Amino acid sequence: MIKKIRDCLSDIKDPDLKEHYSQLVFTLLEKGYFPGLAGVPVAKSGISHIDGEKGILTYRGYPVQELAEHCSYEDVAFLLLNGDLPLRNEKNILQKQFLVHRDVDRDIAKAVIAMPEELHPMYMLSASVLQLQANDNLCFTVDNYNQNLFRAIRLVAKLPTIIGISRTRDAEFAADKEFDSYAQYCLYCFNQDLADDEEWVDIFEKLLILHADHTMNNSTFSVRAVGSSKASIYASVASAINSLSGPLHGGANERVLKMLQEIGSPDKVESYIGSVLAKGEKIMGIGHRVYKTYDPRALFTKNKILPRIFAEDNPLDIDDELGDLYKTAQKMERVVLDVLSGKKLYPNVDFWSGLVMKALGIEPHYFTTVFVLGRIMGWSAHWVEHMEVKNRIFRPNQLYDGFNDRHILVEPEEEIASTD
Repeated sequence: MIKKIRDCLSDIKDPDLKEHYSQLVFTLLEKGYFPGLAGVPVAKSGISHIDGEKGILTYRGYPVQELAEHCSYEDVAFLLLNGDLPLRNEKNILQKQFLVHRDVDRDIAKAVIAMPEELHPMYMLSASVLQLQANDNLCFTVDNYNQNLFRAIRLVAKLPTIIGISRTRDAEFAADKEFDSYAQYCLYCFNQDLADDEEWVDIFEKLLILHADHTMNNSTFSVRAVGSSKASIYASVASAINSLSGPLHGGANERVLKMLQEIGSPDKVESYIGSVLAKGEKIMGIGHRVYKTYDPRALFTKNKILPRIFAEDNPLDIDDELGDLYKTAQKMERVVLDVLSGKKLYPNVDFWSGLVMKALGIEPHYFTTVFVLGRIMGWSAHWVEHMEVKNRIFRPNQLYDGFNDRHILVEPEEEIASTD
């Protein structure tokens, strides 16, 4: 059997791809199905690519580090949606569209405010995105590329407004305020003072770019799966937001910060890690499903963003509590790399991003909404691309593990009574 499988795969020239397909076949033979669809290709896409062994992430072929270093949010959004970086005029047009279309209908604004304040912002956001359909009667017409693209741009434009309205409980949030960029407006929704500082806006913008897309992750799969039924972009993105809310996906950065606060200081790191490993538990922010080396987004955050925030000669105002959390994280990284790097477990982007967001004055329960503001670029691009591919509706099979056929036993007198 193994020889036949090898023979069937012999025409595949790429050794890594050949090994990947071999493992898929062996998994199918062993289990009869693919748990979590792990490693199973479900679509073709030209939007982003990951080489987990080498720690490479590219958007449309460009390394994510280069894009974060040299490009704006508008540059990357245009790249993901259109396939290449924009000319200056194209960038300016997109920036204007993001800012011009940011307003939401007053009834929707009131509905956002009416939601319980105890509701997690991610669920507020998914519910609010669905409500945007009320003002878009043609949203189920998904066969026109230009309309899909424009609809995606308008959706991206409105997300920070929804967050700002929810945080301030003000239906007129930022209605008369002018902004220089989409990233500045996004930061304004969380911290109005820092939004006036170009340094902080640039830091925030880089964080958004790092989160813009990440191939076929759980939330992106949700976008494509729901969109494959020709559901609207609002329904598709709302499903992705709900997916991202889970702690195994986008909710990890909030839990990493909580973990660092619980540890308390650098000198307690080793005992904490020893205790967690002894219990066989996971360390939040360590390891990744795809990367077998350091997550490139995490490396950029560690080497390029955090030093700007925590450098001794930094003009940015950082309190002692946050400084201690940073030192604790640095100590934790050193211990983890010493203890776990042999198992190919390294800090991922969530390990460092929570520190950046706390420095930006963003409340922890809003951390994952920042992730949404970055990832909406990728989600929208995947939805637009999927509408063009004309892919069949997603309909995976299952391996049935229930009862065999069985029947209801009816007593003779009950059967007679039932015919009266």
